[in-house]
Amino acid sequence: MSDVLIALIGLIGGLVPAILLHVREIKKKDAEIEKHVQEKSEHKIKADVLDKILDFSSFNIIKTAVDEIFEKTRADRFLILIAINGKIDFNMVSVIFEQHKDSTYQINAIARYRSLSVDSDYRDMLKRAERYDVVELETIKMEDSLLKDIYTIEAVKFSDIRHLLRIPADSENDILVYSSLATHSAEGFTKLGKRQANIIYDSTIKQTIKEVLQ
Repeated sequence: MSDVLIALIGLIGGLVPAILLHVREIKKKDAEIEKHVQEKSEHKIKADVLDKILDFSSFNIIKTAVDEIFEKTRADRFLILIAINGKIDFNMVSVIFEQHKDSTYQINAIARYRSLSVDSDYRDMLKRAERYDVVELETIKMEDSLLKDIYTIEAVKFSDIRHLLRIPADSENDILVYSSLATHSAEGFTKLGKRQANIIYDSTIKQTIKEVLQ
């Protein structure tokens, strides 16, 4: 074997790892750019929705309606959430609005549940809420899942998940707006309490959300 051929083989042997490393770095940078663009898009979606909900008049209407639910039912926590990153199987959820009856079980849910990746049980729950309008949950009877773990940690005993609105975002993504009405009371919601909450939701909360977001 000639010295030139040996040198050429040695050169190629040195180039291959270098090329593979370069390709790997390019892929890594592309993934980082894609993630940054996606996060920027998600932040903009959340900011746009939140800005509209926190419009002074809309905020007061929702807050007053939730205060009435707290007064007439055993509910003590109200959240508005959005699910993004998909159309059928949403992958990420964020709390964008929270209201508590008092400070006993108060947490900063907006900061804690921001861009939270969800599991298949959570995705199924969102589908059922959109189909049936409301999903009633009792923590102790729930299957092992992300949401059950969250409720157990927070000592939530019962929760009603209500679908509020679906908004097209782009060709590949929708925004699902929904709410959680929860209680830390072991007695749960009464039949009359559920009826009163439904009336307030239908007449005020849902209508306000639709007016500001559609």
